[in-house]
Amino acid sequence: MTLPSCLHRLGWLVLSGTLCLTQAAELRVNEVGQIEVQGGDVRVFRGDAATPMFGTVSKERDAVRFAPALPFVPGERYRVEFQKTDGSWSTQRLRIELPKAEAPTAAMLPSDTPFPANALKFYLHFSQPMEQGVFLDRISLHRLDGSVVQGAFRETELWSPDGKRLTLWLHPGRQKTGVNLNTDEGPVLQEGETYTLKLAANWRSAAGVPLGQKYTFWITAGAVDHACPEPQRWKVTAPKRSTRDPLHLLFDEALDPAMLNSALHVRSGDQAVKGVIHVATDARSWSLIPAAEWPPGRYEIVIDPLLEDLAGNNLLGPFEVDRDQPAQPAQVTLLRFEIGE
Repeated sequence: MTLPSCLHRLGWLVLSGTLCLTQAAELRVNEVGQIEVQGGDVRVFRGDAATPMFGTVSKERDAVRFAPALPFVPGERYRVEFQKTDGSWSTQRLRIELPKAEAPTAAMLPSDTPFPANALKFYLHFSQPMEQGVFLDRISLHRLDGSVVQGAFRETELWSPDGKRLTLWLHPGRQKTGVNLNTDEGPVLQEGETYTLKLAANWRSAAGVPLGQKYTFWITAGAVDHACPEPQRWKVTAPKRSTRDPLHLLFDEALDPAMLNSALHVRSGDQAVKGVIHVATDARSWSLIPAAEWPPGRYEIVIDPLLEDLAGNNLLGPFEVDRDQPAQPAQVTLLRFEIGE
C-alpha cells in the first residue's frame, strides 16, 4: 500500500490520538488503522519544526508507538522520522486529513417577531460547536439599503458551555438612551426599520468544517420598550387531568428565550413538576410536557424575578432604571392554576 492511499485512514487514526509504526516489510496501514513500517524508533515533528513534538514512545512486541502530548491537528502537516533495522533513518511527510463531517447549520432566536428598537441581545444557535474568537469577523448587521451598521455589537464573546449558542449583545452604550454613544452615534436599531443579520459562509465549526453558505436573518425594529413584563397579562392554558398534555403559557410580548428555559418552574405543594420545556421560536409562548400524567389539584408557576424581555426589563424594574430610586427587593411571582377532578 502506498503512502497517499493511507492518508484517509491516517486521518481517522490521528484524530483518535495515537500515531503508530510497527515492524513490517513495507509501509502499510493495518486493520485497526495504524501506520506500519519496519523500524526501531520514531520522532514526529510538526511542519518544518526543528524540535520534535512532545509525546510518549513505547514498544509493544514489534511495534513502536508515538502518543502525542497534545492531539494531532486536522489539516496540519507532520514529518515522521523512523529508524530502519540497519540503523539509518528515513523520513516521511504526512498531512492529517480533516474528518468527514456535515456542515454546521445556524438559526437565530427569537425569530419571526418584532424586536423593540432598544433590544439588548439575541442568540445564534448552531448544530455543532463553533470556532470561537472570530465572531466579529463573521457577522454583520445591514440596513435595507445594504449599508453596514458599524459598531453594532458588544465585543464580548459569550458562548454556552457546549459551544453551540452565541449570545449577541447589541452595543448597550448605543441602545441605552442618554449615554454618550447613544447621543453621538444613535441607537443600533431605529423604530420602523428592517435589518438583516448576515453570517459568513467561512465560519467554521470547532472540527474545521465551514457553514458553506451565507446565512441571512431578518430583524424588524418596533417601538422602544421600557415597561416591565407583567405576568398577570399572560394566558395560562391548563392541561386535562390524567394526561401528559402540555401546560401552556402565552405571553403578551417576546421574552428572553434562553432565560425561559430556566426561569419558570411548576410545583404542586412542595413537589416540583418535572418534564420537558419547549420555548417557541418567537419567544412568545412556553410549554411544559410533564414526565408523568397530571393529577388533579392546585398548581403554581414560579417565575424568577430576573426574567427579562428583549429590552432587558425584568420583573424588578426596567433596564433603564432611575439610579436615584431605591432598588426593589427581589420577590418571587406566582401564577396559579387548577386541574379539576
